[in-house]
Amino acid sequence: MSSINGIENIKFDYEFSNSLYYRNSIFFSIIFFIVYKKSSYITENFFGELVKKAYTTLTEKKKLEWNQRVVSMIHAFLVLPFCIISAVESFKYGDIFYFQNDSLLMVLSISSGYFIWDLIICYKDPKLVGTPMIIHAIMGLSSNIYVALPHGRPCFVPIVAILLITEISTIPLNMKGFIQVVNSKSKYYNWSLGAFVITFLVSRCIIGLPFNIYLVYGCIQRWNVFPKDKSLVFITECGIQFFLNSYWGFLLLKKLYQTYLKPAPNNKKNSD
Repeated sequence: MSSINGIENIKFDYEFSNSLYYRNSIFFSIIFFIVYKKSSYITENFFGELVKKAYTTLTEKKKLEWNQRVVSMIHAFLVLPFCIISAVESFKYGDIFYFQNDSLLMVLSISSGYFIWDLIICYKDPKLVGTPMIIHAIMGLSSNIYVALPHGRPCFVPIVAILLITEISTIPLNMKGFIQVVNSKSKYYNWSLGAFVITFLVSRCIIGLPFNIYLVYGCIQRWNVFPKDKSLVFITECGIQFFLNSYWGFLLLKKLYQTYLKPAPNNKKNSD
């Protein structure tokens, strides 16, 4: 048996390895940097002449945005299967606040490697990514590293995996960006746009925002159980995520309204 502040818990078969976590995080960070540096070569040599032609006509800034989408897409495809497995096993265990297994270690490793890359890119060119994405990168890396610290672990570890399921919306978002460059009139552009709107609003707003409130409530209930510093960091992270997703959701709904629902201005001149 193991305990936190005197409260006994079932001892997990899987023992979290700090050294393995840090090694894996550095490994995946290197992988993401290599992909980022080689994105131009990959795009121009493995995706056909149409994509190559569209890519070569981009400005340097647009090429960097394309390269970032490539890394973001690979991160989403890598981390999502482990997130889903971890979430299912955490719910089966019965406590999404306190659980650990090997898939959770992979979630932390892959996402930490990605956020290291993301934060360095934000530092090198903050104007390219914008303030919200800088906050997103800082929040992602700090939460991953903090939940991995030994004291009180594995409290909050499963939450990281569950929240990262929202990365599902980045797949159609990046697809939309790719298709917009190659052929914005393609029917696949509208499909990817629709898929992004649905996955974002459902995962980050309709489900995500109430879930953030539930997580804060659950954390307060466990205030005397988990380390208070981790609880404070967790509540702060939930608040920032709630704000960012609310802000992005508002902008998305505003754009949808202006595009599809806002009445066209009446330009007809009144006759004398």
